Amino acid sequence: GSAESLVVLLPVLLTVAVVMMPAPSSNTKNIHLLRRAFLAGILHGIAVHSKLYPIIYTLSFMAYFATQHEKQTGKTMRDSPVSSSFPWLEPARLIRLVGVWIRRLISLPPLLFFLTFVVTASSLTYLAVYYYGIEALEEGMLYHFSRVDHRHNYSMFWYGIYLTRGILSSSSSVTSASSSVVLLAWLGRCLMIPQLVLLVYSSLGVAPTNLGIALFIQTFVLVTHNKVITAQYFTWYLCLLPLCNFAWTSKVQTGLGWLLLSIVTWLGSAYCLEMQGFAVHKVLWMASCLFFCANVNLMGALLQASLSNTTKVMIKGTEELEQDKSKLE
Repeated sequence: GSAESLVVLLPVLLTVAVVMMPAPSSNTKNIHLLRRAFLAGILHGIAVHSKLYPIIYTLSFMAYFATQHEKQTGKTMRDSPVSSSFPWLEPARLIRLVGVWIRRLISLPPLLFFLTFVVTASSLTYLAVYYYGIEALEEGMLYHFSRVDHRHNYSMFWYGIYLTRGILSSSSSVTSASSSVVLLAWLGRCLMIPQLVLLVYSSLGVAPTNLGIALFIQTFVLVTHNKVITAQYFTWYLCLLPLCNFAWTSKVQTGLGWLLLSIVTWLGSAYCLEMQGFAVHKVLWMASCLFFCANVNLMGALLQASLSNTTKVMIKGTEELEQDKSKLE
């Protein structure tokens, strides 16, 4: 009843199709790129208005358009390093890399995409609020930041939400209840930190060379680290799986095995709790922890497999560029 299939097909996958559309062989490549950015921005705005989660793809789309613009104009950033490692412990190189990406993202195609997206999403949201009142904004967007639901929740944080709800319903002390609410709210905010780090890393490190894998990883991270995970969320990243070309490594196979085991364990525990009425809350919570660890392990294996392929492509492209330079000289 949530129409997830409609949302992921129209317009999420349609936006991806427009962004990844091959450029024509004629001299109108730059105009074609601007048209794609304009159309993709409109579709992305509709997607975010329909379902808030596609907003995490914004930076990836902008990074992809920025690199495509560089390729077409031939203006590659001189300070852009090609390396298989991210400069976590190299402040000077990290600052230089940030400066390179700022200059890339303020080029015309990514800016056009971003402005078109903001105008479309804002206009649709304004129309919704105009016709249906502030409730449209609350239920459509703001609700997701405060949602705390422990039922049918795969997340390992459901047990904390369940216990906090019990404290709130049984506590006669206003101070104790309010402190529990504040603690739960801060927990939800802290859980967004690893998501934001991985979001920026995958957007700028993976999306320019492999957009499909970047979008899949970002959605996988969002769902895995969310404080509420229901079965419909799995369609968010499964629909992107055909766009990926992961290497079928032994780590990926092992990760899939652990994930299947965790799902079976969780479903069995949930059946005993929901259908049979057994008091297996802690067993189900441990199954949720196993599910989280299995997802993180699989995500690491997929990210490692994708980055190895991406690094090879980047190094190959750099070698070809150096050969072209030597021929010109």
